[in-house]
Amino acid sequence: MKTSQRVLLPIAFALTAGAAFAEGPIFVDPPFTSTLSRAEVRAQALEARDAGVFALGEGQTLVAENTVKSNLSRAQVRAEAAEALRLGLHNGGEITTFASAQQAEQIRLAGLRAAQGNAVVQIEGSVQAN
Repeated sequence: MKTSQRVLLPIAFALTAGAAFAEGPIFVDPPFTSTLSRAEVRAQALEARDAGVFALGEGQTLVAENTVKSNLSRAQVRAEAAEALRLGLHNGGEITTFASAQQAEQIRLAGLRAAQGNAVVQIEGSVQAN
């Protein structure tokens, strides 16, 4: 095979392959024209917010009346989270861990200790009692 054929043949293939992909998108969305003004859309969004319905994207909605309020204090939640982390129950990435009954009781007791004011707090490897 001659040198000119070795060089020109791949260039010709590259040019024809590029032309095949240059025809444009397969389908085009039709142009969208809104029938509502910006103020009307904002008013609808505020009404939805006040009614407790929020759009989360991807077609999902969250209704505020289905949410549960916690009766735990901030200190209890922090103590329970620290205890769960200490027990290695931190869920991260695609790995999900579940607490055993004994671990769940340890976490609950850590929260109760925090609520009573005698929580044990770990700070950079040291343990301090409040």
